[in-house]
Amino acid sequence: MPGPKAAPSTSKLDSLETVQQTLQQQVPQLFGASQHSVASHRKNINTLHGLFLRAAQVTTLSNDGTTLRLTGEKAFGDAFRAAVVHPLGVKKGVEQADRIIKYIAGFVGFAVEHDFKQREAEAGEQDDDEDEDGPASRLVAQLLAFLLKGFQAKNKVARFRSVQLVALMVNSLGEIDDDTYQLLKQALLERVRDKESTVRMQAVVALAKLQEADEVDEDDDDELSVSDVLIDVLTHDPAAEVRRAALFNLIPSPKTLPALLMRTLDVDPINRRAAYLHVLYEIPCARLTQTQREDAIARGLRDREEGVRRAAKKLVSKWAEDAGGVVRFLEFFDLYEGKAAENILSAIFDSNPALMEGLDFGGDFWQILTPHTAFTTRVYLNHLRQLEDPRLADLEPVVTALAFFVQNEWTKLVVSLDAAERDEGAELELEFVVGELVEMAIDLDYGDEIGRRKIFELMREMMSNSILPYSLVPKCLDVLLKVTSSEKEFMRIVVEIVQSLRADSHLMTTDDDADLDNDSEDEDEDEGVEARKARRKRRYTASQEPVIFARRKQLDLRCLVIVKALLERVMGVSLYQQVSARGEGGGADFFGGLIDMEQALQENSMLHGLVTELVVPAIKQKDQEVRSSGLVCLGLISLLDKPTAVDSFELLARQSQDTEGELRVKILQTLFDLLVLHGINLGADRGFGADVILGFLMSSLEQEEPEAEATCVIGVCKLMLSNLVTDEVILSRLVLLYFASETIDNQKLRQCLSYFFPVYAYSNPANQRRVSKVFLPTLALLKDVYDELGTTERNAMVAPLQIGLQLLDWTDPQKSILAAEDTKASRAQLDETIHLDLSVQMIKALFQQTLKDERKLLCQLLPKLYIPLEAPGLKVKALLWLIKATKSKRALSDTVSKNALERFEKMVVKTCEEQVNEVDEEAWQASAEFADVRDFVKTNLEGVQDEEASQEDEAESAAEQSEEEEEAVALPVRRAPAPQADDEDEEEEEDDE
Repeated sequence: MPGPKAAPSTSKLDSLETVQQTLQQQVPQLFGASQHSVASHRKNINTLHGLFLRAAQVTTLSNDGTTLRLTGEKAFGDAFRAAVVHPLGVKKGVEQADRIIKYIAGFVGFAVEHDFKQREAEAGEQDDDEDEDGPASRLVAQLLAFLLKGFQAKNKVARFRSVQLVALMVNSLGEIDDDTYQLLKQALLERVRDKESTVRMQAVVALAKLQEADEVDEDDDDELSVSDVLIDVLTHDPAAEVRRAALFNLIPSPKTLPALLMRTLDVDPINRRAAYLHVLYEIPCARLTQTQREDAIARGLRDREEGVRRAAKKLVSKWAEDAGGVVRFLEFFDLYEGKAAENILSAIFDSNPALMEGLDFGGDFWQILTPHTAFTTRVYLNHLRQLEDPRLADLEPVVTALAFFVQNEWTKLVVSLDAAERDEGAELELEFVVGELVEMAIDLDYGDEIGRRKIFELMREMMSNSILPYSLVPKCLDVLLKVTSSEKEFMRIVVEIVQSLRADSHLMTTDDDADLDNDSEDEDEDEGVEARKARRKRRYTASQEPVIFARRKQLDLRCLVIVKALLERVMGVSLYQQVSARGEGGGADFFGGLIDMEQALQENSMLHGLVTELVVPAIKQKDQEVRSSGLVCLGLISLLDKPTAVDSFELLARQSQDTEGELRVKILQTLFDLLVLHGINLGADRGFGADVILGFLMSSLEQEEPEAEATCVIGVCKLMLSNLVTDEVILSRLVLLYFASETIDNQKLRQCLSYFFPVYAYSNPANQRRVSKVFLPTLALLKDVYDELGTTERNAMVAPLQIGLQLLDWTDPQKSILAAEDTKASRAQLDETIHLDLSVQMIKALFQQTLKDERKLLCQLLPKLYIPLEAPGLKVKALLWLIKATKSKRALSDTVSKNALERFEKMVVKTCEEQVNEVDEEAWQASAEFADVRDFVKTNLEGVQDEEASQEDEAESAAEQSEEEEEAVALPVRRAPAPQADDEDEEEEEDDE
């Protein structure tokens, strides 16, 4: 940076008057010139600094001649602050003011830097340890004190400009004393909580520049550090631009990194995009944990905004380049769990396909596969297949070659699993490589019959092997399904495999018995036959039974895993075919695709045999793992076969009560799937029809485990959305669960219901009518619950007024999807009298209610009702008649309720005055509406009169009983012999009483 213009070299210093005149003329001119263009700032800063140095040389002595006054500096400070004041009052967005603010900050930085260099030069010439403030330091201190006053200004513009200028000056302040630093820090901490977002944003920028200096003061436990405040702003500030300022300026560290990563979930898409392109982009991949990497990238790749998705792809591409290639980059992720690594790899291929050019599939590539290379190859081939890239034909192996590759790796895995000293790490890698190769086989073209047979035999061999890892079972079944001719043939082959495994289990027991027999031949031949049998039985029981039981359990589990995977795939194929048919204009019923599968299941008697021989015995076992697998298989078979569903529903319902944890959730999911598929009358012939099922649904909503409770709520919502369940009691229970404070931590349940209620209500006027019927009883119950809660517990529950407003919103006919369509047909189906009928019920409740708070709540909700312009005149007149009866017979006591009821009445009269006037008096007197409200008022008034009369009778009887008790107590006293004076005194006392 060039030095400032030197002051004219004169033997005589400028006088104070000369300096003041110069400052008054040139300072405003320099500020005025700086507002037009930033390009002239450097020149104007040098000029202003020259004036500052000239002024700093002017000093005067005090009156007593002992003190040197810095009158020149004071004159410059006065002129400078006078010029600084002008832009502080200009609102945000004016470019001229922004340029002047930058000019001021630039001058301060230049002056401080010049002052620092001059002091360094003087320190080199003199051995003086005293650290004296230079002219620039004193000017900055005065300017800072002046601007801090602007922090407290009532004018938001003044606060904004003051904080903005300080934010630009912070890095140029140089060395400041601790008191000034603390004063500045506290002032900025106050502005971080300013009500204006523009002020808060500038305060965040300024405060962020104090992070490094604040690390020294972190020993003070009573005060929040700057980083803590910025983390709080980044997390909780309502303004997106303020959070963005904190995001850009917060220094990444182990302490701040979690908060920075959470901005990938920010509600503002600009902030989410900035989190990837400006924050994570500058952080090396190795600095993040595996969970942090996977979560952050997964969020970005599935973001709803295209810009955020592109930013996430750009980030992973950059990380892959920094890591030295795709294969090395995969070492930062877990290949064995989840699909995060696959999605990340696909994103890299989309954004930077050049990274795969260095991967050569020729030579001995397929003979030395590693988990990372096998995974990369499979994902890359799938990527080319989706793009229909012609390179796929050159890179993808033919079926026969791939079969040999799978055979090679499978042989290695078998050898490793059978080894005396097993290496679990090597086994896991080989298992993963085999799985990747098998997955590649799923998408191959099986036009080559030789290759198809080779793959078929290999998959069958692997499935028949009792040491095949469970993770490979579904993949092998996928290949078998691909190479077989039909689902029926596929089922037959898999059932044969299961039966062969069960036969091996039987042979295993027989072989063990044979071994025992061979061992017994060496025994004493003279020993009796019965004695040998008894001893052999004891030896078998003591030594062999645990081993046999464990091996049988493993084989049963393997068979159940295969059956489960079989049923899942067959069901998935049927549904996929049905959905495809619908997409092609098939127009069939959605579950019609299961009919063919059900028929195939019934024709395959071997699978039914497995149900009785394998699944049912597994359910009866005490071993939790076997029992769980058996229940899951039974549920899947029930989904495919209605007779099995009818037979097993009660069993599954009982098991849902006896089990817990994940197994209970699976059983509940199966039960609700059965009801959705077969209807709630599936067991009508067995004695558990709709009424029993509704009772089961009500009891299922009272789960203690949050996950099970959420599962039941999801299932009930499905039944109600499909109109299979229309019970109002169950609907009321769902409303209670949604608003109850007990479910505040069950976010899965809350999220489901927050989606369910609007969709359920707005999709069908009949559903809105049902919600309106449960409105009053549900609101009253929630009001009682709310009143019983303490002050702290109430914070976890929505206030009754807000609950009522939400329920009214769901029942508003204007929000219905039919109203949004706005066609003649939709308007004919629209039920616009829902709120009108509800208002009558609310006025009736108001008439009956005696408690002040309950009546006030109802009155506050009445004006929120929608009364249609074309409402039936008789209903409107009945409503107005009921309002008048309430005002005359059940007058309201508080002003808020009176005003709310009055507003509602005026709104009804104004909206429907024409319809009311058209109602004939005779027709009104003879109408059912009038009879209803008249009888209601009469009945409730008689009930009140009877109650008052009974209260009076009770009071009179109580008084008579009291008098009789007094006489009974007094009679013995009168009969007792006593002096005359005592009798007179007692009579006087009785008279006094």
